[in-house]
Amino acid sequence: MKKLFILSQALVMCLALMADPKPLRVLVLGDDPMMASDEAAGSVGYATQLQPLFDDAVTVDVQASSTLLPYDPASLLSPAHKGDIALICKLPVESNEVTEERTVTDIYLDQLLAIQQAAKKKGVKLIWLTPGCPRYYTAESEQVHRMGIYPEVVRRMCQRDGLQMIDVEALTFDWLTTVGQDSTATAFVPIVPANPKGENKAAREGNILTQVGAEQVAALIVENIRGNKQSILNKCVRQ
Repeated sequence: MKKLFILSQALVMCLALMADPKPLRVLVLGDDPMMASDEAAGSVGYATQLQPLFDDAVTVDVQASSTLLPYDPASLLSPAHKGDIALICKLPVESNEVTEERTVTDIYLDQLLAIQQAAKKKGVKLIWLTPGCPRYYTAESEQVHRMGIYPEVVRRMCQRDGLQMIDVEALTFDWLTTVGQDSTATAFVPIVPANPKGENKAAREGNILTQVGAEQVAALIVENIRGNKQSILNKCVRQ
């Protein structure tokens, strides 16, 4: 009788766990200016707008980090636990490590691979994100790419190794190009030029978002996840 009671209690606990599964934790890590909010700059990070776009099975935790590479790549994952999904955004690299033999590209690739290996060992699944494309129009009102080295390294690594990636730079570039200069003005915090008379107003760079911009970029990211049936988060997007 006692054994039956214990078994029944265990069954009740199992059913309770099945009825109320633990939410999937999505951790957003990195140093992309578009990712995290900055009250001093008056900006809203797109990562803070992701939560409403996922169902109740997901919790989004934003941990902005300016951890310099290559000192300890694995330390970037210190907030993550086994079973978490980490979205890795732009990361800074220590320029003092650059030599004639080791370029910035070499350093980035080594360190991103080290993060990937650390995540596998820790039981954390990674999704790599390229940084958002800043709103940067030429004097001819043409939006241009402002990529730098980091997104190219991420693209190369993910394509070569079959890793999950969301190309935020490409998504935001296409959006800025399609919508146009005037219509995207409210999506970015206005830049106050240091020298108004000497600067070309048509070619100022904007990379910090307003509430409107943050919601738009978050929607682009989640729509990309929705369209990727192989994505870890595909089934968690709110319908």
